Amino acid sequence: MNKIIKRLEIVKSAIELEDEEIILQQLVYLKDDALDAAIGSIAHAIEERRFSDAMREITAWLHSQHAVATWQDPAIAAAKLELKALESQLHELIDKRNTRIQVLDDFNDLYHLRLGPLMSRILELRKQLAASAQRKQEAELRRREKDYQSCQQYISQAIDQLATLKRHWVSLSSTSREAAEVRKRIQQQTELITALLAEIRELENDFTRQDDNTARQARENADNEYDEFREQQQDAQHRHDRDLQLSADERNELKRLWRQASRLCHPDVVADELKEKAHQMMVQLNQARQHADLATIRALLSQLQHGLEPMMASDRLNNYEHLRVRIEQLRTHIDALRKEITELESENAWRLATSVLDKEAWLSEQERTLTGIRDTLEGQMKQAEQEIQAG
Repeated sequence: MNKIIKRLEIVKSAIELEDEEIILQQLVYLKDDALDAAIGSIAHAIEERRFSDAMREITAWLHSQHAVATWQDPAIAAAKLELKALESQLHELIDKRNTRIQVLDDFNDLYHLRLGPLMSRILELRKQLAASAQRKQEAELRRREKDYQSCQQYISQAIDQLATLKRHWVSLSSTSREAAEVRKRIQQQTELITALLAEIRELENDFTRQDDNTARQARENADNEYDEFREQQQDAQHRHDRDLQLSADERNELKRLWRQASRLCHPDVVADELKEKAHQMMVQLNQARQHADLATIRALLSQLQHGLEPMMASDRLNNYEHLRVRIEQLRTHIDALRKEITELESENAWRLATSVLDKEAWLSEQERTLTGIRDTLEGQMKQAEQEIQAG
């Protein structure tokens, strides 16, 4: 009621100012409230340019309402208007974000459908090469461990022989020819032990430098990249098969209506007590989108537009402090959305999706490049298999 009073006061002032443009601007809103017979009569008088009658009826109606009209704090009215403006801004940013995500999804799906099998083979080969490299490294580590154990055994035997020679040498006369021969053998045995110890140190240094975690991590990364890409490829194929159920016009309508509906029930823009309800509707919308259920999306949008009471916080909050809290929350959400949109637009996929005009030519070029990479990896894999067989 307060809004219609303010609009009629604007019309009254505009008549006094002889500003027909302002009068006609407010007429649109008056006609929306024309269920009240008096308001309908005023709107009809303005449409017929009977401004004197309109002025008289407005004055009488305002006089009758001033006695019963509830007073509204101007600070609350200003806060509600500020919140409504922020909600509108957030709606636009949500739609902008969703539009960009849709563009990226469409481009990624096109990439996976056209180049997915080729890229999948490349990742599979990288996965096999990483596994081969790990097996080769593990075999090398086993060989070095065996060499290390052999050196330990040789050193132990050499030390025992050295001890025997020393005991024998001590028992001999210093002037005997045998003492000189034994001393010479002691020196040779000592040099052998020194050489074996040097080899042991080198093997120990190799163990320190050789990090088997690197090969293991490389294999895990290759496995994860392959599995992740395969899942994305399967999802893209699923969406493609799903979209075939609709015509091109229906697919475009589904995307447009989904974006429109998601703006209206996004949990970030509704009143706190309606967040759960909004979340449930978002889940239904997303499920309908995933299953190409255009009828359900149409029904949900219609429900949001006509069947539900206002869900926006600006329509439901009347406490100034609550309004200020909500305003700050929306400002935070707006900043976060702007950051998210900036990050989306900085992705290489976004630059490609928006800058490549001839996508068919680009895909053909990528196909040639990836084919060359696949052939190179195939050759590396054959070489690795031959090394394993020879080893």
